[in-house]
Amino acid sequence: MKKVYYSLLLLFIATTTLAQGIAIQGIARDNTNSAITNTDLTFTFRITKNDNTELYSETQAIKTDNFGVFSHIVSTGNPTTSAFSNVDFSITNLKMKVWVVYEGNTIAVYNQTFQYTPYAFFAEKAAFATNATNADNGVPTGSIIAYRGATAPEGWVLCNGQSLTSITGATALIALVGNTAPNLQGTFLRGTGVSTTNGKSGPALGNFQNDAFESHLHGISLNTKSTSLGNIPLSGAEWRAMNIETANSGGFTYKVLVGDDNRRNTTGIHNHTINGDVSSTGDIETRPVNYGVNYIIKL
Repeated sequence: MKKVYYSLLLLFIATTTLAQGIAIQGIARDNTNSAITNTDLTFTFRITKNDNTELYSETQAIKTDNFGVFSHIVSTGNPTTSAFSNVDFSITNLKMKVWVVYEGNTIAVYNQTFQYTPYAFFAEKAAFATNATNADNGVPTGSIIAYRGATAPEGWVLCNGQSLTSITGATALIALVGNTAPNLQGTFLRGTGVSTTNGKSGPALGNFQNDAFESHLHGISLNTKSTSLGNIPLSGAEWRAMNIETANSGGFTYKVLVGDDNRRNTTGIHNHTINGDVSSTGDIETRPVNYGVNYIIKL
């Protein structure tokens, strides 16, 4: 039976930070420097502080290939501690430690300090600690942008009012906006505060502002004053003899009172009140030309 030594089992191992986790790749060799090919090996990966305090641990069965090469992304294995997302990568001098079980022996094969801080994971923790003022890729948590796609890309969620509590990596965003993403469907964005250009006010931060028309007047000019007919030189008997109830004078027709006397009922100069509405026109809202997008918000 071949005996495996620490110095020879993993002749090469490297770590690389990816969006999903920390990639591990190595070549498994025995004490004769021969590759351990097509073999199932059980690995344990641990992230610790410099004083060996364990922050995260997971196990994973990995099969080597025809050349003894194996690879794995730490964060995708079977965790034996709290979640990978809870690791505080802002701590300096963190270590990656790797153990492997081979031929019944558990062997420590890697124990190195990270040569650089996994920036994406550090930024996420820093964003949470500073109310989302920093984030990976230079985009702060809570940033909202217009997006042409129907499904949010990794690290973002749609602004459609969805719950954030079950979304991985949403801790910093929840601290900023609460348990649900803002629902910006059918909504325009506007700067909060008061404009120094026109004095108009936007909505309070994180609040909606209802649609409205600016107060204004519609001018109207109508002349509705009537003109008195004056006295018509006919007696009451003459009106009755004519058997009419209207008379025309100066192009206007007037109703007259037919009675026993020779005076008719007139109202003289007076005004008329006009009520009513202008015919309706337009759509259900006032809006500029627009183009449909989804708004997305950064985790």
